[in-house]
Amino acid sequence: MVVSKSGRMEVRVKFIKQPETKEPILICGLPGSGYVGKLGVDHLIKELKAELVGEVYCYAFQPQVIIKRDGSANLPKHELYLWKNQDSGKDLILYTGDFQPTSANAEYAVSDKILETVGQMGAKEVYTLAAYITGAFTEKPKVFGAATDIDLIKQLEALGVVVTTEGTITGMNGLIIGLAKIRKMRGACLLGETSGYVVDAKASQAVLEVLAKMLEMRIDMTNLENTAKETEGFVRTVEEMKKKAAEKGAGAVREPGYIS
Repeated sequence: MVVSKSGRMEVRVKFIKQPETKEPILICGLPGSGYVGKLGVDHLIKELKAELVGEVYCYAFQPQVIIKRDGSANLPKHELYLWKNQDSGKDLILYTGDFQPTSANAEYAVSDKILETVGQMGAKEVYTLAAYITGAFTEKPKVFGAATDIDLIKQLEALGVVVTTEGTITGMNGLIIGLAKIRKMRGACLLGETSGYVVDAKASQAVLEVLAKMLEMRIDMTNLENTAKETEGFVRTVEEMKKKAAEKGAGAVREPGYIS
């Protein structure tokens, strides 16, 4: 592990190009249960044609390299994309990555570094996308939420978000808004209801629909809808297996309400 002179774990942000931003908003979605957050941010990057502007490296990322289709090997990394708003609205900084860090210290170090970086770019608002695990499949996932201040919580409630009043949000998707608060940034975490068993495009879509209303922008959901249809057959198979297991008295009980 490499640490800086201050004793903190070293996190490196490598800018591919120095971005110029206009009151940017950070949108974060990293791998987690159901890939709800990452799938959502990946969809935004593709649909908005956001530009890759930076890469984040840390020695506490998974100790491996990722092999691409052409045979080349790359270190695990996180990425920063920029969408320039051509209207009068704010720009978006879209943040995602290959994995979450492997330790609590690393999660704190990377989260803090990202907030420091986007703060220097002018960001004052932060939104993270994550999963609310119930262990059950649903046709219309609810969106749960938590925020850093009462006014933002009221805004979530007005959009039909179920505000969480207990529990924890694990990983960087939760930690980032906590650290944002002590940096005097406003932040909220939007959590899509998911079984936790499959890559859940429906949950990602539900979260993005709320986010789009908050940001007053339109997002084409066609690709997410197609991804959701591709998983429907697998979902039915899992439901049948659970039903048969329950009938035999071997069904596992999973505590609902785990958020990640």
